Amino acid sequence: MSKINILKPEIFNKIAAGEVVEKPASIVKELVENSIDAGATKINIQVFDGGISKIIVSDNGSGILPEDLRPAFLPHATSKILTENDLYNIATLGFRGEALASIASVSQVEVISKTSETNGHSIKLSGGEVVVEGEKGSPMGTYICVENLFFNTPARQKFLKKPKKEESDITSLVSKLILANPRKAIKYTADNKVIYSSTGQGLKEAIFAIYGSSVLDNLIPLEYENGKYKITGYIGKTSYFKPNRTYQTIMINNRWVADSIVNVAISQSYESYMMKHCFPFCVVNLTVPNDEVDVNVHPSKLEVRFQDAKAIFGFVYHAVTEAIYSDLTKKTTEETEVKEPTFELKRAPETQNLNYQNKQENTSEQSKSNELNLDFILNSPVETNELHDSADSVLSEIIIEKFASMPTSTNVETNVDTDISEPIYVPKPIQQQLITKENENNNDMLSSQIIGKAFNTFVIMESGDNLYFIDQHAAHERLLFDKYVKQIKDKNISCQPLLIPYTINVNSAEEQFLLDNLEMLKSLGFEIYEFGNLSFRITAIPSSLPNLNVENFFKNFLSNLNNYKQLKNIDLIRDELAETACKHAVKGGDDLDKEELIKLVKDVGNGDVTLQCPHGRPFVVKFTRREIDKWFRRIV
Repeated sequence: MSKINILKPEIFNKIAAGEVVEKPASIVKELVENSIDAGATKINIQVFDGGISKIIVSDNGSGILPEDLRPAFLPHATSKILTENDLYNIATLGFRGEALASIASVSQVEVISKTSETNGHSIKLSGGEVVVEGEKGSPMGTYICVENLFFNTPARQKFLKKPKKEESDITSLVSKLILANPRKAIKYTADNKVIYSSTGQGLKEAIFAIYGSSVLDNLIPLEYENGKYKITGYIGKTSYFKPNRTYQTIMINNRWVADSIVNVAISQSYESYMMKHCFPFCVVNLTVPNDEVDVNVHPSKLEVRFQDAKAIFGFVYHAVTEAIYSDLTKKTTEETEVKEPTFELKRAPETQNLNYQNKQENTSEQSKSNELNLDFILNSPVETNELHDSADSVLSEIIIEKFASMPTSTNVETNVDTDISEPIYVPKPIQQQLITKENENNNDMLSSQIIGKAFNTFVIMESGDNLYFIDQHAAHERLLFDKYVKQIKDKNISCQPLLIPYTINVNSAEEQFLLDNLEMLKSLGFEIYEFGNLSFRITAIPSSLPNLNVENFFKNFLSNLNNYKQLKNIDLIRDELAETACKHAVKGGDDLDKEELIKLVKDVGNGDVTLQCPHGRPFVVKFTRREIDKWFRRIV
């Protein structure tokens, strides 16, 4: 018995719908693109309940002939493809002819349309079946209403997100469609509230409609042509960056796409100017011969394939680099010299950069300095269980090599006024209090005598055949950091009201990201709430972060929008907690007295403390008696 079934239309239409109709935003995209292909100059988009209950798209385009209304809902019915060769020279946004059939198969649809040659006609379908059709008065253009999405496919309906999230996806999509079609007036409302309204007066006006006036002063015009390629639009200045990629809009032949080749080329053009968590702003349209780009490689037509990807990358990179250079070097009547681009620098951990030279470098250069450089150890992130072994092995290699490279003649400069062959007197360190802690991990280090300190920075401790150096700043920094983290875990957090509330303006994707994480932000001690359309107001911050730069924090927070991992509250403010701990910890060079040193070491030993500061620097380095003996050639 045959195992191959020929699917009925009502089944394969629903399968095709899965490729085209993933969510309400997919329907909006297909319908608006049909309006654009019909030559519409005014398009009105209305959604209700995130598009789940109703989507309406109306336009003033050329309309659909009465005799074409029913065929328009047949599978693979299209007016844009006639022969196979047409597939390789596509100039329209829609072309496959499966969209209307797929949409109608999983919803209830009504279309009313009028051409310049005919009266208005309408057709209603439910689950792909025609319910009623006939003449109906209508202005020039097409009106289409899609209701009750997935009403007949409950298994797919349950995969829809909450209405607000579906609306956010539609809002993000419509913003791209407006930017990709700046000569079309597009109005978008959600639950009868106007979200966007563009006038069709050009790209700059479209950017204003989406992002507001603050963006306009930070734009660099982009217009470059080289043979068969052309790129136009706007890019952001080198002092104007965004926290995620949602502010990047790329069109290929006026079709909005998610293209990595153009995206990477633009990002690399800004590489010399960008800081971490920063992304350039751009709204650009790349014009490529239709026969050199394949738009038929993705079900929703969001990706394209170039015939010569390397040539495209090079062209875009050169165009953007030239535009940036031109903007940086242009002179005005008020400004006669080029200002270097300024950058906001994050506060570095409190360690002096000693510029450790790799041991494979020229030994003659090494011999110019007899200083022992420990920056390699102090700045290398080392796992706790590897700390002591790595400190021993690496330090001993550095020290032995330093001594091996030193001249052996009696002309060597020393820090004592005596010949090198004479014994050097080293005073016995003052014995201080014995610190003990019954902890199997830290017992050896903490059951030690504090025998002194060096440079008012390092506590020196001796235990058996081991010598320990503790960085007082990094150790105190770790203690403060752990204290802040514990407060959060114990939900023992207080808020510090802001003297002047801070308002953050966002786009639709960022709005949804903030809404998804609002409770977590509140659990950290932020008082934050929605404040009008696409904006939030922050009225208080965690008291453990009194010096928090609210603007920078939320820029970094929104940079997580590009990640798929779930945010955790501790991770979210880890850098800020570390920065606060750094600022409030004792500093290298602070002259701590005996009692303060004892308390610091006791606090380190009173819990399961990670022997690294929050920035990853170890704050304990161990020297063994055996290694020290090797330094002085007491043993070989």
